[in-house]
Amino acid sequence: MCGIVGSINHHNIVPDLLEGLNQIEYRGYDSAGIAVIGEHGLTTIKRPGKLKQLETYLSTTPLSGHAGIGHTRWATHGIPNEANAHPHSNDQVSVVHNGIIENYLQLRQWLTAEGFTFNSETDTEVIPHLITLFLARGLPPTQALHEALNHLDGAFALGVLFKNDKDHLYAARRGSPLVLGKGLQGLSLGSDTMALSSSVKEILYLEEGEQACLGRDVFTLFDPKGKPISREMQPFDQEREDNGKDDHQFFMHKEIHQQVATTRDTFHHTQHCLLDIPLDFEQFQRLTIVACGTSYYAAMVAKYWFEQIAKVPVDIDVASEFRYREPLLSKNGLALFISQSGETADTLAALRYAKANDQTILSIVNVAGSTIARESNISLQTQAGPEIGVASTKAFTAQLAILAKLAIHTAHYRKVIDVKEVKHLLNEMNALPGLIDITLGIEDQIKVLGASIKDAKHAFFIGRGINYPLAMEGALKLKEISYMHAEGFGAGELKHGPIALIEPGTPVFVIAPDDSLLEKTLSNAEEVAARGARCIIIGNQASIRNLPEGMEHLILPPCDNRLSPILYAVALQLIAYHAALALGTDVDQPRNLAKSVTVE
Repeated sequence: MCGIVGSINHHNIVPDLLEGLNQIEYRGYDSAGIAVIGEHGLTTIKRPGKLKQLETYLSTTPLSGHAGIGHTRWATHGIPNEANAHPHSNDQVSVVHNGIIENYLQLRQWLTAEGFTFNSETDTEVIPHLITLFLARGLPPTQALHEALNHLDGAFALGVLFKNDKDHLYAARRGSPLVLGKGLQGLSLGSDTMALSSSVKEILYLEEGEQACLGRDVFTLFDPKGKPISREMQPFDQEREDNGKDDHQFFMHKEIHQQVATTRDTFHHTQHCLLDIPLDFEQFQRLTIVACGTSYYAAMVAKYWFEQIAKVPVDIDVASEFRYREPLLSKNGLALFISQSGETADTLAALRYAKANDQTILSIVNVAGSTIARESNISLQTQAGPEIGVASTKAFTAQLAILAKLAIHTAHYRKVIDVKEVKHLLNEMNALPGLIDITLGIEDQIKVLGASIKDAKHAFFIGRGINYPLAMEGALKLKEISYMHAEGFGAGELKHGPIALIEPGTPVFVIAPDDSLLEKTLSNAEEVAARGARCIIIGNQASIRNLPEGMEHLILPPCDNRLSPILYAVALQLIAYHAALALGTDVDQPRNLAKSVTVE
């Protein structure tokens, strides 16, 4: 959720802090702020709204310092305003925080009794006051921070400045991610590597419960008990992708168009990785897949692939519910976790539950050094590159690309399909980037279609079989960025309640490739059309051949129907994008959302 940055070096670090915040603003954009130590001591500046509000202020009121921290907020406790924005500071300490302090009310009562005054509604404000309490009891900064951490319940990644320790920047984490970086000009910290200075050449991920003290040139690491430990930084090749929008109005549009390259790159990378994957696929009799949000819909698609192609029984769970139902997992089973960021809090907690229950952990992430990747036995990385738009597009199709390859590899390994069928499926997959390019070529038609639904109160997406989860993903994309109420259903479920919502003119998108379920799907389309719905059939030339008169259609190129979710996802993304564009919403930073969900 929230994004934090920090830097200490030999020059003014304010530009570095703002650069880092710009890189990770997708983590939250309710407010932004920085705190620095300079000639005038410890100074905190924060503003409600997006980062540009803070940048505008600083352009007219310059600030400088050699050590500083910054924050971009997704509100958890307290409304988005200046008082609740980070950093939270008193006259001794300033703190930025990503996470949730679960016992903050008890701590707040205690600290109020100790004479501290609170100016915000947040859980975070207890942290600088708690540290200050232990400073007043005579503890040096490192020990005061450690003692404060021992009183916190919940999750946190922290950047901390001390007014009277101008030569150090402090960091700590438990439950939320934090990475340290070292460059030629100093040390830095961030919620992820995107937040680090472009000059960083080495990185170190803090492990659970660790604490760090950063100087300009060196750092000291502490274990959860506060004892100094030694661990070397690892070389880091930034190769930061150009984060400009190029000729696109929004990052999301750019990222939709990048899917020709990202699916191709993921196909090729995964094929190479699977040759060396240390898994005996005959050993596992059942597969458990866990994910959240869009990644969960990728998991739902994968269930069809693994069961129909590889003949492996699959259980899927939404990560936020997985461990709370205390699932009975097969002895020595295989559990697969999917997360774009590799830091999704619920998915990580589910992974740890599965690991504690003797499951082999396989993950699919877009960030190689993420916590989920590090805690997995085996991790496969999508080749999507940084995804700046909050609504996932290229990361979703890259996840599907890996999952399809993995299902085919498993089927071949288990000898449930022959070499001829493997070659056919791989050839069909290799053709998909070209088919995505063709689909992007009809964007003008999709633009008209997307804009035409902007005045609708509701929109529905229906599909059968492997396209049922895609219907839910299409609805999610539309509601995320247009704020239009949208739902996705299995087409056969309409008669069990949802059809009551159909009114004259209600748009219903019907995902209907030319597969074995086409006749049933079109029959369901006619049922809603008979009640006045505006049906739009998304299919190929063969599937729209015998449509009833008056039904609209969008024709996509033909592909193997088992792989159609990868292709059809692109059309659904464009429909949502152009509907949102017509409504004038902020496509890249939709209200109330954030990119990386690192709190439960």
